[in-house]
Amino acid sequence: MGKFTGKLLVSDMDATLLDSRGEISEANREAIEYFISEGGYFTVASGRMVPAVRSYLDRMTINAPAILHNGAKLYDFAAERAVYERFIEEPRKAALRRVYDEHPELGIEVYCDELVYVYRECFMTARFKRKPYKVIYELPDEIWERPWIKALIVGKKRELNRFEPVYRKEYDSGYSVRSGDHFLDIVATGASKGEGLKRLAALLGIKSEDIYAVGDNMNDLDMLGVAGHSYAVANAEAEVKAAAGYTAPSCDDDAIAYIVNEAGR
Repeated sequence: MGKFTGKLLVSDMDATLLDSRGEISEANREAIEYFISEGGYFTVASGRMVPAVRSYLDRMTINAPAILHNGAKLYDFAAERAVYERFIEEPRKAALRRVYDEHPELGIEVYCDELVYVYRECFMTARFKRKPYKVIYELPDEIWERPWIKALIVGKKRELNRFEPVYRKEYDSGYSVRSGDHFLDIVATGASKGEGLKRLAALLGIKSEDIYAVGDNMNDLDMLGVAGHSYAVANAEAEVKAAAGYTAPSCDDDAIAYIVNEAGR
């Protein structure tokens, strides 16, 4: 029996586990290794897709299925298979057509079959030039007939702040959540990081009081509510800090190492 046997640590990736340069610090990497060596489960909960998380697995170890696409998929990298996935309801795709027709200032991305389809480019599209996975700069007709795991509406912070409540009221009453200043994520209603964490904990036989979770943004809120030990990084949104039980250092100050140390006290 190790110090962390029966415990699960789940971390958001961007601006939480990853620092402001998108890197994993050596202190965080060593803390994860120590947590696992002492019997704990470590994994990530992210809006990212499978290839985007896989690109970091040479720099970190996870030993439990990852919560991806904001909870719409649980993916076991050891077995290279989805444990669970839930797709956007087909009638909701029409809302994205309306956004395309009525809001040319907003970018739109569709995630299908673990590929990114850029329905409309915007100022954020250039970020894909630094990514190690394939991106398709169109949305072919046949993709409308395929199941979508996630879609993104992308815009400037002020634009999205205005459009987010309008989208929920006039375009689509299904589940959507902000994952950052520039991103409004659309996933299946009933899918979320919190629901994904509940499903993962049941799969592993972990009790709520033995779950540690940490995040920074609005899509982390319900995940923090599931965990018995919830942390917001110092750079988190104010609402996330208010909801979390504890505050960890910023993403640039080895937040995961801090939490592992606290869990071991």
